[in-house]
Amino acid sequence: MTSPSLAALKTFFESAPAARKATKPLARTARVNLALDGGAAAFTMEAGAPHVQDGAGADPDFTLTLPHGAVERITRLDSEDVGEFGIEFFKLVLEHDPALKVRVKIDAPTTRLLTHGYLGVLAVGGLKVTWWLLKNGVKNPKAAIDKLRGTHG
Repeated sequence: MTSPSLAALKTFFESAPAARKATKPLARTARVNLALDGGAAAFTMEAGAPHVQDGAGADPDFTLTLPHGAVERITRLDSEDVGEFGIEFFKLVLEHDPALKVRVKIDAPTTRLLTHGYLGVLAVGGLKVTWWLLKNGVKNPKAAIDKLRGTHG
């Protein structure tokens, strides 16, 4: 049986205009594991479009732990503005409530993250996301990656 979080993310990534636009810069080799309430899932771009499937994938670029409350917050956001989704995602990363907090574990070297197109996703979010990150103490993409890794530049 598919978990509500898996079903919501699958529908969101495979049909929401903002999700389609945000994932466009990603390489076909981009892959993210999703630790959801209800089990593991994987996000890939193998077919040239976003796809979410049940079960963890091999050798992910990173792993996102997404409580159901965070999945609902993202998938229920009524907007086609990629920047709004980006800000909502980063707010959930900084969240203190464990029922909402998104945790990011980077599994790949920084060079692989760059070649798989993740900075392009940030660029699609535009100045709205950039300003929000700057306001919250993230000065550049490498600083953001180092902060997520738990290291300092």
